[in-house]
Order: sequence, then C-alpha cells, then structure tokens
Amino acid sequence: MNNVEDIIRKIDSDKDNKLQKELRRYLKNWYWFVISAVVGGALSFFIYTQSPTTYEVKSRILAESKNEEINSLLSFNDKTQPTSTNTGFEDKIAILRSYSLFNKALRKLNWQTSWFEKGWFHNWELYNNPPFKLEVSDQAENLQNVPIEVVALNENTYRISAEYFTSTEKGTQEVKLDKQVKFGEAFRTSDFEFILNRGYGAIGHPYILVFNNLNDLTNEYLKKTNITSEYLGSNLINISIKGTNKKKEADFINELNDVFINFGVENRNISSNKSLEFIDSQLSRVKDKLQVAERNFSSYRKDKQVMNLSQEAQLIYQRLEKIENEQYLTEIQLEYYKNLQQYLDDSKKISEMVSPAVMGINDQGLTNMLSKLMELYNKRELLSYSVKEKNPSYQLLEKEITLERNSLDELLKNQIRSTESVIRSAEKRSAELEQKIRELPETEKNLIGIQREFDLNNEMYTYLMQKRAEASISKASIAPEVQVIDPALEESAKQLGPLLIRYLGTGIVGGLMLPFLIIALLGLFISKIETREEVEAAAHIPVLEGIVKHGYKSKLPVLQHPHSGISESFRGLKTNINTILNKDDCKVVSVNSLIPGEGKSFISSCLSAILAKGKHKVLLIGADLHKPNLQDYLEVDSSNGLSNYLLGEKSIEEITFVSPIPDLHIIHAGPPQENPSDLLDSDGLNQLVQVCRKKYDYIIIDNAPLLLIPDAISTSSFSDISLFILRLHHSHKDETKQINRLVGFNRIKNAAIVINGSPDRGYGYGKKYWKKGYGEYRFKMHIA
Repeated sequence: MNNVEDIIRKIDSDKDNKLQKELRRYLKNWYWFVISAVVGGALSFFIYTQSPTTYEVKSRILAESKNEEINSLLSFNDKTQPTSTNTGFEDKIAILRSYSLFNKALRKLNWQTSWFEKGWFHNWELYNNPPFKLEVSDQAENLQNVPIEVVALNENTYRISAEYFTSTEKGTQEVKLDKQVKFGEAFRTSDFEFILNRGYGAIGHPYILVFNNLNDLTNEYLKKTNITSEYLGSNLINISIKGTNKKKEADFINELNDVFINFGVENRNISSNKSLEFIDSQLSRVKDKLQVAERNFSSYRKDKQVMNLSQEAQLIYQRLEKIENEQYLTEIQLEYYKNLQQYLDDSKKISEMVSPAVMGINDQGLTNMLSKLMELYNKRELLSYSVKEKNPSYQLLEKEITLERNSLDELLKNQIRSTESVIRSAEKRSAELEQKIRELPETEKNLIGIQREFDLNNEMYTYLMQKRAEASISKASIAPEVQVIDPALEESAKQLGPLLIRYLGTGIVGGLMLPFLIIALLGLFISKIETREEVEAAAHIPVLEGIVKHGYKSKLPVLQHPHSGISESFRGLKTNINTILNKDDCKVVSVNSLIPGEGKSFISSCLSAILAKGKHKVLLIGADLHKPNLQDYLEVDSSNGLSNYLLGEKSIEEITFVSPIPDLHIIHAGPPQENPSDLLDSDGLNQLVQVCRKKYDYIIIDNAPLLLIPDAISTSSFSDISLFILRLHHSHKDETKQINRLVGFNRIKNAAIVINGSPDRGYGYGKKYWKKGYGEYRFKMHIA
C-alpha cells in the first residue's frame, strides 16, 4: 500500500515539476510577451484607424393582402390573379428575394460604374461623388470588374494604369496598361473606351475606377441582403444590409421597395389591362356593325314607309331576339373554353387569358381552379430561380401542377359538351321561328331581318360598354398591397464597427500568443539542457547544486569576488563533496565533461582555489593531454608537466609548481605528445596520485572530454569521486543518459553531476549583508 502511495506521490511530483519547468520557460522570457503585446496593440490600433466603418441599414414594410370593397362588389372582379389576394406571405418574401427584382433595382439605380479612393488597407468608395467626370457612349463596351487606377498628373493630363487578364484567340493573356492621357480626349483600347474630364480629384492622388457587372453586383447584394419576417405570423417584413456606405445601402433598399411595390401593382393590373384590350377590340368591331345596321334599318323604314311590325311579327321577333342573344354569348363562351383548354400547358398563354367574368362565365369552380393553376405556375417560376429541376421541392410542385391541370381539363371538357348542347337547342328553336318569319308578308319579313341585325349589335354594344365600365372601375380600385412603414434612412443607420476594444483585444491577445507559440515551437526543437530539473529527471546519480552563472571578466572570480554568488556556489560544491565522501584523509576528485566548452577546467581551477583559500593543501592535475588550457586560469610555468612524468623524463617534484595562491600546487599537462591516449592508458597517473595522497588534502584531476577521449574515464578507478559537468544551454539533453551508461558500465562508485551556468537563486546574498557580519557564512548545500 505504501509503495502505491509513493508511486502516486512521485507521479504528482513529476507533473508539478513539468508544470513548473514549462512556466519558467515562459516567465524568463516575460519581456518578449510585453514587447509583443505592445506591438500587437499598436498595430491593431493602426489597422483600426484605417478600417472602414460598418453600418447596418434597415427598412420595414407591410405586405398585407387586401380586398378592396369596391372591387369585390363588381361582377367583373378578377379572382384568377395569384399575385393579388391569393398570394401568400411566404410568396411575397420569395418574390422580394428574387434575382429579377434585385437586378431591376440595380439597373434603375444605374450603378454602371464605381469610384474609389485608394487607401492603405481599404479602398474608400466615393458614392455619388466621382473625382473625375466620366463620359461613356452607349455603343462603348468596357471590360467589367477591372480596377483601373487614375492619377491626375496636372490640370491637363492624367495617368491610367491597370493589370488584368483577358481572353484572346491564343488563350488567356495578361495585359499591363500604363498610359498618359489628356483630360477631355477619348481613351481607347481593345478593352476600354471612355472620356475623362477634370474634376475635384487631387493631383498625384490615386483613384480607382471600376465598370461594374450588374449581374455580379446582383449576386453580391442577394448574398448580403437579409430579408425576414418581423415574427411568426406577422405581415411585416424586415430588410437589412450591412455595408461600409450607409447612403448607398439605404438607396438600394428604398429602390428595392419601390420595385417590389410596382411589381405587385403591375401584376394586379395585368388582368384588367388584358380585359380592357379585349373589350375595346370587340367594341370596335361591334360599333362598326352597329352603324351599318342602323343606317340599313333607317333607310328601309323610310323607303317602305313602314314604322312598326304587326303584333304577330313583334312577338316572333322578340322571341327570336332573345334566342339569338343567348346563342351569341354561348358561342363566345364555347370559344373561350376551347382556347383555355388549348393553353393549359402554356403558363405564359394562361397568364394572358382574360377573366371568365368578362365572358359572362360565373362558374366559381372554374374560376378557383384557374386561379390555383396560375398560382402554381407562378410558384414554379419563382422556385426555378434558386433550385434545379431535379430538386425534390421542384418535382413535388410539378406533380401538383399536373394534378390541377388534369382536373381543370376535365372540367373544361364537361363545359364544352354542355355549351355545345345549349347552342344546338338554341339553333333548333331559332330555326322554328325562322320558318314562321318566312310565312309573314315580304315587307315585315325583311324589316325583321334588318331590325334583328340592329338590335343584336346594339345590345352587344351596350353589354360591352357595361363590362368596360366594370373593368375600368376595377382597375382604378387597385391599390398597392405593400406599404413602406420605415424607409431606409442614412440617419437611422446603426454603426456596427470597427470596435476599438475588439481590435485592441485581438492585437494584444495575438501579441501574447505569438511569443507563446514561438517558445512552444522552439521547445520542440531545442536539444540543449535548459533547467536543472531536466537533469534531475533523467539522472541516475546525484545532481549537486550548480555553479551559478556570473558576469565577471576575471578568469578566477572566486579570488576577486569572495562574497559573490559564484564563490558561494563553489563553497556549496565543496560541502557537497565532503558530505558524499565523509572522510578525513586525502580526497581525489576527478572532473569530467563529455564535450568541450562545458566549463570543466574553469570548475577545476575555481574549486581548487576555494579549497586552497580554506587552508587545505590542494594539487590540481591537468590530465587533458590533447588540448590543455589550465594555464589560461593559473599562470604557472607549464614547460614541464604530466606528459614528461608519464614518459619517465621528469620526477614528481620537477613537474609540480607552486601557484600564486598559497597551498595550491599545479601539475600542468606538459608538452604535447603524439600518443597522449597511450600515456593515459599506462598506470603512471595512478602511481602519481597514490604518491601525492600523502602530501595533499585534495587532488583535483582535470580530464579530457570523454566523448573525444573515452579512455580518460580511467581516472575514475582511482578517484574518490567523479564529477560530471553539464552546462545549461550548452550541453545536450542526451548527455545525461550517456553519463548514466558510463557510470553503470564502468561501475563508478561515487559519481555526481554538477550543473554549470545555473541561475543565481540566492547565492551571493553576502554581497549585500557581508558588512553586517555574515560574510564568512558557509552555505551548506544539500544533495538533490
């Protein structure tokens, strides 16, 4: 149970150490976070000042279906137009969103060209305020959606430049345009033709001219225009656009409203206009016949001296007149049924048919079915703007149209049969009366024929005039079903952005994230040791308190700055060594490093100096025969040294020199040899150390880098402790594992790691307090 708890505590401790390590990585670079946040904030503020202001422009309209009282009272009232009272609210929104209405609004606004003022990050549109006067002939064709830069060079000349791609017979070709043109002269190329006249545009300032493609502009406005109902079940429609020019967006919304209102009124006038056209054409024909019949009737009575018919003839005439009127209207209705049946599959022809009421047909079933079919045709046309024919909604609508068309076709067949039967009955009755007329005297018989012609045309003329009056009243009573409640106003536009706090927040957060990401990415590629904790986590041997990083120029700062942090760290190292060895006789310390530059010779020299200053007799041996550098730290005669002794040329006394520091003796590496590794393999160095153990309290051996000279580890076999130096931000992370393998393979009993270049976390406090009596305090280091 205790083992499990220990494992859990170790895992938690490892997590805490990793977290602390990560935090330290970022905290030690705190100044980069501050600089990056300031730069990010400044940059975002600059972008904020250069960004266009965004507005939301709104309008509200009421799209309510109305039945005008005067129109509903007329027998002529057309119930077949789906764009009037039968059009649903959803259909009105669909119509308002249609491509055709948007395109028509843009064409009425005449936005063929746009002018912009060139800016840093954004081109500012000069809506209704062009810097130059542009003249374009109706026959001219200019390439659309190409930014053309215009710069006035002086009062008479301007430069025009553009870069674009154009299609030729050889394929797509890049065109670079750069010309100087005089104001008032025609500018002509294969892609452009226009005239520019001087305006208010500043000399030397760039402006952008664009010839707009209204189809592309229509699609753009379809995307950015939001059309919604006020709430569920409401007849109020909200129209809003977000843009940088509130005047322009307000003009578009208002124009769209006007086009939508006119669209509804025009569609509601279609039936009335067609009915009036039909009635007028019939009136013109009947009027001519009536005039001829009137002249013939008057002339016959005058010539024959007859004014009125006999009582019997009058009765026959009245009955015949009634039958003929009925027969005439029935034949017109029959022709209407046949035409309607012929045009059932043609949505355009169906929409051009006059109302059944004009033909005297009061069949409500026919009127409703015709109205329903026309409504379905209109829905299909609206749906075709946004979906393809394979769309399920489109196919479902087609099935509904087919069913309604078949039902109407069946009804028309029945009406045709019924009407033909009425006509045959009228013809039979008319034939009987004709026989009776033939039995009358010749004068009365002829008078009846002439009077029949006159009365028939007169009654038809009166009937058509009545229908025309009804149609005119119906047309006059049509009022727009759509009312603008709140027009789009520039003054009521709502400002949406840019928001300073959002820009600054984004810039500062982005500035903080940039060094965070950089440090995190660099951490993935850093192969050097950064913290002592990294070594502790990977090492199988003790890790002693490190040698702190210093900024002194002296080679041996422990001598010139005895109360500094660097001096205290070496005293701590001395305490660590004594604690590990725990012996009173001579202590042999082997100082090793894996690669050059880790501070091995520096630590050997400073450790020796600290020990000697503590009244201990110390011998420092330079065992690096390949590239010795102890002489850089202690200026002692190095003409003779260890190599001479190992070759048997000199005795121990002849190669041992007294340093300027009392009690510190030095044996340098000596003259360079051709086979330094062979010399170190011999037992000579071991014999030298054994002899010197009797004379000194400490023997410090400065070895060659182990990765370059692997046999230098042999000194550990006769040393009391082997120190392996690792330098922060210089030594590689894998070196700790290599030290573990070296210690384990060579079975080194006392081994420890010393961190060089550690951060100063409290060493050297004596620098501040040594005058108060704490200067001689010896900081006892603990073994990690």
